[in-house]
Formats: sequence, C-alpha cells, structure tokens
Amino acid sequence: MADSGNYFEEKSEEPDYAALAKWLVAIAATVLACYLAWYFTKPSPPAPPPPLLAVSTFEGMVYSGSVPVPNAMVAVNLTGTASANGPVYDMTDKNGAYRIDFNGLPRGAGATLSVSANGYEDATPLVVTGPLQADSRMNFSLAPLPGAGPGSVAPSVPQKIGKIPAYVRKSAAEAIEVKIPAIAAKKQ
Repeated sequence: MADSGNYFEEKSEEPDYAALAKWLVAIAATVLACYLAWYFTKPSPPAPPPPLLAVSTFEGMVYSGSVPVPNAMVAVNLTGTASANGPVYDMTDKNGAYRIDFNGLPRGAGATLSVSANGYEDATPLVVTGPLQADSRMNFSLAPLPGAGPGSVAPSVPQKIGKIPAYVRKSAAEAIEVKIPAIAAKKQ
C-alpha cells in the first residue's frame, strides 16, 4: 500500500490572496447589483415647489406743494396676474397717506398706480414692473386745477413749492388688504 490513505493531501490549494480576491469581487458584485437595483427602481424626486408668493405693500403720500391732499383716490391696477379684476382703490387719510397690502402676489406681477383728487389735475400714472419689492413707497405730487376757487376742494391760496410735508404712514389696520387666490398665482 503505497497510498497512505489521505486523499486530501493531493488536492491543489489556491494561494490565500486569490481566495481573498474572489471574496472581494463577490462582495463588490453584490453591492453593485444592490445599487443598480435601487437606482433603477427609486421613486422620482418630488416636483419643485412653486415660486414663493410675495407680500407687497404699496404706500406713500399724495401732496400738493407743501400740503398733504386728503381724500385723494389712489388706484393700483395689477399687471401680469390672472387674478387682477380691475384696480384696487384706497383713499388718502388726513395726512395724504395711502396703503394697500397685497398678500399672495406672484413674483412676476407688475402694477400701474394712478392718483386723482377733486380740484387737482390727475397725476401721471406710474408703471412698476415686476418683480415687485416687498415694500414700495411712491409719493405723488398733484397740481391744483387752474381757477380753483372757494367752491373747490383744492386750496385757493398759492402753495409753497419745495418743502414736502412729513410722511405719516398708515397703520396696517388702516390699510386695504387684498388676498390673491393661489389658483391665479399658479396660472402665471
């Protein structure tokens, strides 16, 4: 019996580094397969949120010479938004101040402001393009109508030109507040 009975001695052994390499390749293949399965089955990312809606305040003063003009009609007509159903109006207070707050105004919206008062020439309309600032202060100077006399609202005495009256801001409670529907903002 030339054979010692040990069948395992003649088996060919692989070097330890080759077995380690096979083991590492198997792990890398498993990780790669898991990544590819995740990549091709992952849910699509959520849609980006719509652009932020702005809150814009239009405020200022209407004056003539050095005197505030009370009861002047200020009209703000929005442009670039589907929710504009015509101008929004505010009357100036005893200090000639007006204030209109727009909540939910789309960023691309613009506006045209116009001012009129009894006994005064209308102010030249002011066009403001978007994007609007959060707080826009615009003052308007009105000229008395020629021949404004005692029966008119405009003062009959000549106005001093040069010194603008002090601006007294309307409070938030006195402001006209306009909420723009979100549906109209999405159409833009």
